[in-house]
Amino acid sequence: RQARRHGVPAVAFVNKMDREGADWESAASSLATRLQLRPLRLQLPLYEPAGTADGAQHFVGAVDLVSGVAMRWRPRGAQLGTGSRSEVCDLELTAAAAAACEAVSCAGLPLLQAEGEAAVCEAAEEARAALVEEVAELDPDGEVADLFLAEEAVPAATLAAAIRQLALCSAAVPTLCGASLRGVGVEPLLDAVAAYLPSAEERPAPLLSPAGGGG
Repeated sequence: RQARRHGVPAVAFVNKMDREGADWESAASSLATRLQLRPLRLQLPLYEPAGTADGAQHFVGAVDLVSGVAMRWRPRGAQLGTGSRSEVCDLELTAAAAAACEAVSCAGLPLLQAEGEAAVCEAAEEARAALVEEVAELDPDGEVADLFLAEEAVPAATLAAAIRQLALCSAAVPTLCGASLRGVGVEPLLDAVAAYLPSAEERPAPLLSPAGGGG
């Protein structure tokens, strides 16, 4: 509320996605219902089976809906989900994954699809389409809206630039997810801060008044 009052752009981070009962959609939607913000969901959470009899799943990463890259974090020297700090595994850039996976088109962008991940790609495609539509709605005179109405693919750079403009004028809040205690999703969050929030040079100079309000 203070950020909105003072016109400070922001990004949102839905944390503790590795907890039982964590709900990405509900948490993101609460930004609108409780804080009157317009969340832009920039990611789609990724889960993997935990290997237990109850069919539970672990949160392991997210698909970046702007770039179309799926990111998984693997634990260092421990079982997945034990709380050890993790390292990002970018499916587009990992040679071993590239050799084992088939390159497919997801929302017009490259995304390596491993066996059994067709549902993930389909869900990411739908989520990106919803993101593009929401950006077009918020900026009806922008390039994203023109491409959306023409039913043409929206390049990642074009979408990112439009999201940044919406964030700068506080029309929307880029929203990401993760589990910071395990280090999952922290790097994309920092990247989002650099990509979508203004630098110090882009902010107006602060107005200072003497103590006590004297002239």
